[in-house]
Amino acid sequence: MTEATLTADISIIKSQLETEIVKYQSEIYLRQAKIHALNVFGNNDTVQNWLTAKNPALDGVTPAELLTSAIGLERVIDLVNAIRHGVYM
Repeated sequence: MTEATLTADISIIKSQLETEIVKYQSEIYLRQAKIHALNVFGNNDTVQNWLTAKNPALDGVTPAELLTSAIGLERVIDLVNAIRHGVYM
């Protein structure tokens, strides 16, 4: 195996691992958001509907679309907390 081949193989493996990590992080963010939303909305069907509906408080995107980053998760949880406290309906 040449050095160039080894470097290319390492690059491919690194890219695949990064993709898996992002997917895993997104799943964790989704679970965290669901837990917070379930405490407010009370049942899984309502939570799922809320997560997949475009929301004006989130600039017209769905909460689920934001759950690819920690910042997006924070925005979703902030909105859930606002709903819990009656600040946003």
